[in-house]
Amino acid sequence: MKLDVPADLDVASRAAVALHVQRLVFAYRPRSVRLHVARPATQTSLSVLARVHRLCEALGTPLTLTAHPWRPRMATAGARHETAGVEPEGGAAA
Repeated sequence: MKLDVPADLDVASRAAVALHVQRLVFAYRPRSVRLHVARPATQTSLSVLARVHRLCEALGTPLTLTAHPWRPRMATAGARHETAGVEPEGGAAA
């Protein structure tokens, strides 16, 4: 399971995000959780990380923390495909 935590969480959002992650983990029981915390990490985003860490530890689910968002190969390949052959503004004249 791959999840992104935005850096600009306030206290109310922090609780909502932590609860949402908890529900996802309990519902799907993934083999592992990969959590991306946007930079710069704030106290609220680190609080979500701490709650997710405790949850995963209690369930025996490995947790990976990343500094880079998850981008599946097919999504990035699709983005390259969609922009292939498109010239930037001011490109070569015909």
